[in-house]
Amino acid sequence: MTAIVSRQRKRLLAAMLCGIGAACLLPIGGVYGARTLLNSSGGKNVDASGALKIPATPAALLVTVNDVNVATSLTAFVLDPSGAGGTIVSIPVGSRAEIIGNEAPRRVGDSFTQAGLAALQLDVEGLLDVSFSVVGAVSATDITNVFSMLPTVDVTFDVPLINTSLVMPDPATTTTVKRRSTETTLPPQPIATDTEVFPAGTQTLTADQMTLTLMAQKLSEPESTRLPRIKSLWAGIASAVGTGLPPEQLQLSPTSTPNEVPTDIGTFMRRVFAGPVQVWQLSAQPLSGADNPALLDLYALDRFEVLMIMASVAPSSLSLPSGSLAIQVDSSLNDANVTRAVVERLNYIGASVVLIRELTDTPPQQTIFRYSDKAMVELAKVGLEAVLGPLKYQQLKKPVEGISAQIVIGQDFVNFLGSSPALPPTTIAADE
Repeated sequence: MTAIVSRQRKRLLAAMLCGIGAACLLPIGGVYGARTLLNSSGGKNVDASGALKIPATPAALLVTVNDVNVATSLTAFVLDPSGAGGTIVSIPVGSRAEIIGNEAPRRVGDSFTQAGLAALQLDVEGLLDVSFSVVGAVSATDITNVFSMLPTVDVTFDVPLINTSLVMPDPATTTTVKRRSTETTLPPQPIATDTEVFPAGTQTLTADQMTLTLMAQKLSEPESTRLPRIKSLWAGIASAVGTGLPPEQLQLSPTSTPNEVPTDIGTFMRRVFAGPVQVWQLSAQPLSGADNPALLDLYALDRFEVLMIMASVAPSSLSLPSGSLAIQVDSSLNDANVTRAVVERLNYIGASVVLIRELTDTPPQQTIFRYSDKAMVELAKVGLEAVLGPLKYQQLKKPVEGISAQIVIGQDFVNFLGSSPALPPTTIAADE
């Protein structure tokens, strides 16, 4: 038997909760550090009185492509509901794609080279559980045109930035290969040449140099070495943007309406640069052994970190599992680790966190569960209290669009986590 009692209980609880929550569940579409991760307009522009309407937070995917058709960086841009500013999320190119059946593990970035932009979009949307409004694969010239509208940017390289280029030798050079009684003359072969672009340390970059930072790759260099400088570049850009660059500097039309979603990646990026920007880079764990039989430069993302980030900054772009219970999480603890734990535990029982808000109120002592239907209370006592600890129950005073229930995290949950209650496993050996 491959499904154990805990998995069956999880499915049963999720089905019962979803059945009750369906009446109020409506479709909702498709950082400089942990302390500011949840401090985003995606959550803060929601009416705290309970008359909730999830704001529009469209997302775009930027793919930088070098001259040999290899994706060198992946970046999600999320536009603030005001229409200016937003969030930049750096995604490792070597992230492991979601696979089906006996499909071999693969990198999402390789989808571009093998099957094109549409395949890459599907892979990244699957990783992030979002739908992108705009997707663009850009060359060095394209991205430089956007960066040219920015001021110079300070970026810190923890190691020297080295780029490998293929250089053709003297055309007269040939290689002779002997095979038994025959000889074969081969044409000149390109030679891989490493060039140090920047030394380690802080550099002030122009538009061309920003582009080179995204495009440069050293042969056989693991992506884990490249990721810190990519994060440093976006953080430097966010710092240079400050409270937002003037529309005329970004060549944005003053007649653009806040709710208008840009149709091309360049305009989308410039709209983000028109307001304050926060930056996050997804955590990536190198994979080896049975998880990476082909010895690829392959990384596993933290699924619950991903869900936490996207529910915080891009709630209207989330893609919900069909029939799942949609939950809003409010927290005044300002601790991303605690919020991630909430997301993991709700996901364990089959609930979907579709909106996360970081509030400025004093955290309550008790964790509060606000329900739309009183029948949820008994079910919550069965499932939610097992993973979140004791709850205080309150009825929602007003209907909430797109949300079946609200959870306000209290100090009791932090204490509950401190007791280290492990989540039961979801699988067991077949003979058990």
